[in-house]
Amino acid sequence: MEEIQNTNPAEIVASIDHLLARILSLLPLKSLLRFKSVSKDWLSLLTNPLFCNLHYPNPNPAVGLFLPSADDHQLFDYVPFSAKESTSPPFRKPEFIDDISGVRILQSCNGLLLCCSVDRYYVYNPTTNSCSELPKPDERTGILNGISLGFDPVKSRHYDVVCVWSLQVDCSDNSQFLIGIYSSETRSWRLCGDPFAAMVNFDKGVYWNGAIHWLGIGEGESLYFNIDNQVLDKMPMLPLRYHRNSRSDYFFGQSCGHLHFIETPCSTIQFDVYEMKRDYSEWFVKYQVNLTPVVAANREMIWGHINPMGWYNLVFSVFTVVCGEHEEDSFLVLQSPKKII
Repeated sequence: MEEIQNTNPAEIVASIDHLLARILSLLPLKSLLRFKSVSKDWLSLLTNPLFCNLHYPNPNPAVGLFLPSADDHQLFDYVPFSAKESTSPPFRKPEFIDDISGVRILQSCNGLLLCCSVDRYYVYNPTTNSCSELPKPDERTGILNGISLGFDPVKSRHYDVVCVWSLQVDCSDNSQFLIGIYSSETRSWRLCGDPFAAMVNFDKGVYWNGAIHWLGIGEGESLYFNIDNQVLDKMPMLPLRYHRNSRSDYFFGQSCGHLHFIETPCSTIQFDVYEMKRDYSEWFVKYQVNLTPVVAANREMIWGHINPMGWYNLVFSVFTVVCGEHEEDSFLVLQSPKKII
């Protein structure tokens, strides 16, 4: 007891990991980034997946958008979702790549970014400002048709990158594909399963529920690939009012553990937000959206004339769906001419 009485109270708190973690979890992200340089112990604590879960009780929350700068293709602008959050981005120009052609962000997955520059691919963590270049897979495998990132900090600090190769040059209905996985734990590629036929947009994979998901093209089946089990399976059909070939304007993505699909034909001001059940039994209507007040306040969204039935043609796209901790906290992010709404 004598030793404790002669010890500074701050030192006592700092020596109790779970108490220190609880206190640090109340601080904003910007402060946590600075505190990582206090000591090796604090760095280890703040990068621990268990601390991430404590700091964000809502799994994998979306906090803002990275957007290519209109002034310089090598720079990125940042739009925070909360007015309390700093508008200063973790980075404006990724310094980990020395390439005059710049870098593109292909995918964001629970805090990690999958980036590319020419024919090189990187996984970048803007929170820790760390980057890993992926080793090139064997080019004899085939033509790269799609690459997707899978990362869940609740399950593991390691990530996986799923590649889909086309085994033939043409894109006919009988095209054969092969899946490969890169693991950050083993730092190696491995091929999974046998070649398969598909009519799928492998260029836009979405990670959710431990799997990468792809939408079918035309009459093709939508597929998902479970990374842990290495099983490829079909997704339920989308109950859409429009023909499947009209999928030129749609949103497909996940937010805080929910997978969503939105079809937005340019002639409609009302649409449904579909959500997939976690057991893959069906899609269901999660939200019904009416943009009438939004369009009334943003007339630049109207293209052409207005007919007696309402707005004739609208110029907008759904950028993302953001699920809040409560239903009333959820919102849509729309992109219209010269504006993010």
